[in-house]
Amino acid sequence: MQQQRTILLAEPDAELRDTWRAGLLGMGFQVRESADGAAALRTALHSEVSLLITELYLPSGAERCLVEAARREPGLKRVKILVISDHASDDDRAWALTAGADAYLVKPVRLGRMLQIAARLATSRQQSRGELHAAASTERAD
Repeated sequence: MQQQRTILLAEPDAELRDTWRAGLLGMGFQVRESADGAAALRTALHSEVSLLITELYLPSGAERCLVEAARREPGLKRVKILVISDHASDDDRAWALTAGADAYLVKPVRLGRMLQIAARLATSRQQSRGELHAAASTERAD
């Protein structure tokens, strides 16, 4: 029997969190949630998380950019990170990927597309960040 994977959603928009949570639960993932960076970082540090899905900049907490904060933590180095953000510039995308994100999507993003990428990342722990980065760095919302 395959171990159930846990995904942490760090998204300030409650409606989006609800939609994404429902889709991820429907795919058999366990889901944890947070609306701010500090709480999300605490949750990630105290949970066995396979994937972190986050907005690039969260509105409150000590950690506005969860990507950087997670990559500074030795216990989170292997956690995959999917950024889904309103920030659509190539500079934002490049910065996030350089900071440690494994994939970057721009809102609005279709639920099916997000679920496809989330499933690939959450179940790919054996791949290195470099391999995933090469495969996912060009992901864009349709």
